[in-house]
Amino acid sequence: MADKSIVLLTGCEVYLRRERVEQIVTATLPDGLSDFNYMRMDARENKLVDILSSWEERGFIGGNRVIHVENIEKLRLKGQEKVASLFLDRVKKGGVPGAVLILEGESVDRRTAFFKKLSAAATSQDFKPLRNYQVPTFISQRLREKGYTITSDAAEFLSDFASSELMSIASELEKLILFIGDETKQITLEHVKGLLMPSRSFSTFDIQDALLERRSDTAHAALNSMLTEGVSPIVIWRFFQSTLDKARRLEQAHTSADVNRISRSTYYLDKLKRLGGVFPGGANRALVLTNKLELASRRGNLTDSFYLGYLLDGLFRMMR
Repeated sequence: MADKSIVLLTGCEVYLRRERVEQIVTATLPDGLSDFNYMRMDARENKLVDILSSWEERGFIGGNRVIHVENIEKLRLKGQEKVASLFLDRVKKGGVPGAVLILEGESVDRRTAFFKKLSAAATSQDFKPLRNYQVPTFISQRLREKGYTITSDAAEFLSDFASSELMSIASELEKLILFIGDETKQITLEHVKGLLMPSRSFSTFDIQDALLERRSDTAHAALNSMLTEGVSPIVIWRFFQSTLDKARRLEQAHTSADVNRISRSTYYLDKLKRLGGVFPGGANRALVLTNKLELASRRGNLTDSFYLGYLLDGLFRMMR
């Protein structure tokens, strides 16, 4: 079998965990046998003895088996000491011949004797959420696997516009491929905008460009249009905070690794550099103003459009 017989998959990023489960199942079970030799169990509903007995069953027509246990952190061990001892004894012997046991969940308490011994014998992988700067690369890689390429500005836009949850992003990528059809294998910013906001006249990118070009009227028009068309004020606040924070971090970056943690797109990095350059002393003052007004909007009684409009006016007054 392609994998060791006991695999422990943990971490908050569900999409990557499930993707790894699928890879193991595909590598272990031949086509046509997954319906018979793949068993999924839930540790919230099954006792340890149920998992052990299922693990020890023979595969259909003698083939390999995969036992996939979800929510392993919810496994009840109280009063299961004898079964736990038998289970760990099986683990110590290397598992069950011809069977892969996948234990999956957000986390396990490795301080307990059971999980400490189990973790020592299992092949463990921990899937942490991607950092913001890693999401565009994730988007590019996933599309490349499907035979598509995406421009840097389009990947950055999709990363900023969509939810940072990878399951949601993967869903958007499937929609994107269906949206462009056989038109092209290269996805551009216009394709992404066409999918995500077909009826919208402006996006946060337009506000960013208006700031760079010092066009106050355009920035306000874009802001008001987005709010009128139903864009959540939270999304717009997040745009200002995220963009200005990246511009600030770029000013403070000392190594190429520091820069790569912000973005791998030279196109986007150039915009961030230019954006930081329009404010005296850099982007930090602009970020401080943004955070203060975002806090005021949460505590105050005025509309979000008032605070966001006031922010735009403050940013333009702050420019060189």
